[in-house]
Amino acid sequence: MSDLGYPQDQGSGVDDSYRMPRVVRVAQLFAVGLALIGVVCAASAGWLLGSKSAMMTAVPFLPAWLLGLVALTFNAEGQSVRIGAILLAVLNMLWTVPSITDGRPPGPLGPLVSLVVIVLLFRREARDWFEPSYW
Repeated sequence: MSDLGYPQDQGSGVDDSYRMPRVVRVAQLFAVGLALIGVVCAASAGWLLGSKSAMMTAVPFLPAWLLGLVALTFNAEGQSVRIGAILLAVLNMLWTVPSITDGRPPGPLGPLVSLVVIVLLFRREARDWFEPSYW
């Protein structure tokens, strides 16, 4: 209550049950961020070194781009979105491990971001967000 006895404005009228939990939002930001890093790396390699270098740089980021696209659908209900994102994060982790030894992007950033996304999407808040109770 405010000093005048009126209840404080809670914001835009959005109920807390419709707000994305922090763990899901952080997982979404990490996944989309890695996808954007892939776009910047591929574009800069193409601009600086040519199209062949851009293609070689883009290949390790393919699962990250798919994961970023799936992360944009985190507002959808259903466990299939969460499980699909987890499986793409595992694929991204396995796909980008050779780039660490080759010294190419994404290097250790790919497996680390994938691990963060996996851990965050296995949290209880994430499970409850993707499969809410109806009543």
